[in-house]
This record gives sequence, C-alpha cells and structure tokens, in this order.
Amino acid sequence: MEQNYIPKKEKINFYAGLAGQNMVYSLVGASFFTYFMTDIALFPAIVVSVLLVLMKVWDGVNDPIVGSYIDKHTFKNGEKMRPFLKYTPLPVGVFTVLLFFVFSTKGSLLWLRVAYFVIMYICWDLSYTVQDVSIWGITAMVTPNTDERDKFVQWARTIGSSVYGALSTVIPMVLEIVVNKTGQSWQFITLVFAIIFGLGGAMLSKRADCANERIRVVTETQQESLLESFSLLFKNKILLLVTLANLIGALGFGSNLVTYLFKYEIPEGFLGSNAIGALGLSTVFYIITGLPGSISMLFADKLKKLCGNNYINVLILIQVFNIVFRTIAFFIGYEGNRLWFAMVVMGIASLPSGANSIAQTSLFCDSIDYMEWKTGKRTEGITFSMQTSFTKISSGITAGLASLSLSLLHYNAVESADVYIGTQTAAFDKWIWPLVVLTPVIASVLYIIPLLFVRYGNKEKEKVENDLQARREGKPESGDSPYYKKELAEKFK
Repeated sequence: MEQNYIPKKEKINFYAGLAGQNMVYSLVGASFFTYFMTDIALFPAIVVSVLLVLMKVWDGVNDPIVGSYIDKHTFKNGEKMRPFLKYTPLPVGVFTVLLFFVFSTKGSLLWLRVAYFVIMYICWDLSYTVQDVSIWGITAMVTPNTDERDKFVQWARTIGSSVYGALSTVIPMVLEIVVNKTGQSWQFITLVFAIIFGLGGAMLSKRADCANERIRVVTETQQESLLESFSLLFKNKILLLVTLANLIGALGFGSNLVTYLFKYEIPEGFLGSNAIGALGLSTVFYIITGLPGSISMLFADKLKKLCGNNYINVLILIQVFNIVFRTIAFFIGYEGNRLWFAMVVMGIASLPSGANSIAQTSLFCDSIDYMEWKTGKRTEGITFSMQTSFTKISSGITAGLASLSLSLLHYNAVESADVYIGTQTAAFDKWIWPLVVLTPVIASVLYIIPLLFVRYGNKEKEKVENDLQARREGKPESGDSPYYKKELAEKFK
C-alpha cells in the first residue's frame, strides 16, 4: 500500500485535461449562465426558472443511466473509463458553442428560441455527462494506494476548482469590458467567448485520456442491469447522505443574485470606472468572498488532520464558518463602504470551503471501496454519475430558485439605461440583500443534518482497505464483509 503508481507526466496531463473541462463548465455551471438567459438571450424570468428546473429534471434522469451503462460496460481492451475521455471532448465543445448562439431576441419567436435552447442543452448535457462521469470515475481506479489516491484527488480538485473559480468570475467582467469598449452586441461577444473557452477548453480536456486504469473489475462481477446498479446505489449510505446534503445546499441560491444586486442597488462608478458595471462588480465580489477558499484547497489534508482525520468533520466545519460569518455580514449591510466590510467577512466565511470538493470526492472514492468490500462490485460509474447529476441538479435548483425569486419580486430586465437604481420594484429593493447573504446560511444549517448520520470512521476505513488488499492478493480477510462470508469464506476453511 506504500507503493506509488502514478508517474508525474500522467498527473500533469490529467490535470491539464481537468483544467480544460472546467474552462467549459465555467460558462455553463456558474451564475453567469442565469444572467445570460435573462439579460443577454432575454428570456423572461419565469421562463428561465421553468427551463432550469426542466433541464435539471433531465439531468436527474440522464446521469444515473449514463453511470449505470459505464459500470456494466467494459471495452475490448479491458478499460472502463478512458476511451470515453478520448471521444467526448469534440461534441462537448461543439454543443457548448451552439448553446450560447442567440439567433434572435424577439418575443414573437420565444417558442422557437426555447425549443432550440432545450435541444442544444440536452445534447450538451449528454456528452458532458459521459465525459464528467469518466473523468472523475477514473480517479478511483488510477491507484490501489488510498493515500496516493487522496493526494491525486486533492490536486485534481484544487486545479479544476481553481480554473473554474477563476474563469467563472473573470469571464463575465472581461466580457462586459469588451462589449463596452468595442460597442459590439452582448450576443456576439458571448458567442466569441463560447468558442474560445467552450470549444478551446473541450479540446484541452482530451489530455485527461492519458490516465491509466490500474484497478480493473472482473467482467463476471459487473452489474447486469440498470436495476442492479440502482440497487447498489441505495445500499451506499455514505454516497446517499453526502448527496442529500449537497441537494439541501442548493437552497442557498443567493450567490446567483449577486449581479442583480450590483446592477440595481449599487451606484454606477462604484469602482471609479464606468467601463466596469454589474458583471465587473460581481467579479470583485466573487474574488473577495471566494479567493480565501481557493487558497485553502492547498491545505485540505492538514484541515483533515485537524478534524480528526475525517472528511465528514471537515464538511461540517465549512458549514459552521459559513453560518457564523455570513450572519455577521448581513447585519453589516451594503450601504456605501459597508459593502467592502461585508465582503471581507464573507471571505472569512469561505476560508475552509476550498476543501469541500476534495472532501466529497475522497468520500465518494471511499464509498466505492466500501461497496466493493460489501458486494464484490465496484461502482465508479453510478457513484460519480450521481455526483455529476446532483451537482447539476443542485446548480439547477439554485438557479431556478434565483429566477423564481426574481419573478416573485416582479423583476423586469432593463437592457440599457443611464441609471439602473430605482428601476426595480420596492420588493426587489427590500429583499435582494437578505436573499444574497442569508439563503446560504439557511442552506448550511440544513446541510449539516444528513452528515450527522454518516458512520464511516477511521477504524471502518482501515478494515475495508486491509480486507480489499487481502482479497486482491488472494488471502483471507477479517471475515466481516457480507461478500466474503457468502463467496470467499469457504475457500479458506
């Protein structure tokens, strides 16, 4: 178990591929996508809300089916994930560009625009899901050394999340500056950015296919049907509880309303330049409130040790920080220079948050080991498809609730005006700050509850790892595994 298996060149190529994949997702997965739909493609807010919910229902159906197919399918060369990483980048890139193509903003063509958007999203989502499930599923197969795997996952999540975080915050500001300086339409410049970051990022993501699968699943022990895949899924308590926590976390939709706060509540020229508007201010907000969390990704392993060498405790600590400091930020307020102090306090709230994705991915890898120990079958496909599915479902719920709240506040997009302040309703002016700051607080309180029921500590993990090592070497195990008792114990009598 002390041996390291992954060469440096393989790591570098895989991390580069992850960076490319997150270039693509920085366009679709961030709050900018909601702004694109409401203020660039000019879909009505209620239509955006309905579209986002329907899109994520599709995600909920599509992702587990893809994961199940990957789990029960093995290529002729014995590989399970890597071939998908070779062939999915091109369709992901092409459909990303088509998704951001706005051929009209006329109200009379709304039905046609909606139909086109839905078709493009379904095609994009299907190709992206296959790639995403494979790119994260293979992290559980690159090495049998769990310590090496945890470090590999930590750097993968750090690099991927850093690229996503940087681009999802910077792209909107740069796009806004380019539009203001060139006088070109929002629709045209957005399409150019989709070609650069969507198609370009997808082509870079192909480098992830260099990863090798060093843990192979014997064909005879693979799942035989979608029903069996789902039955295994519902036996995986770790996965279910962490996934439920993520789903609850989607109630913190305030981050998707930041741009609207700056556009309609903060005076133009707040940063001393009229070239930087709401999207630029949002970028500043995300940098101040998110950068501390990005830095903490580098110290996820130390944070884990501080929390009893248990990533569940890390997830709980992240939520506690969010609850305490965002509540303080709310009472500071946003009038005048108070906004700067509130943003700094929210930055403190995000300090440990960088470890979130690392902790979850490591827990999902642990759950795959646990399922192999318990059932004799590994479930990389269905496990990471659920992560992918609920990540997208959560972002859809977040964006859908944000759009719904805008509709309830009677929001009406103002495409161009000299002054935006005072153009929205009194309800919007009253509730936009509480929604931005406090909805994540409520979500964090609820997020903690499912985590309290996870029962997989260091002793259980050590036993599973030792038993799996013995099983792969054809040696007797501890005897506690249901699979061992049923299939292997007789062999060693």
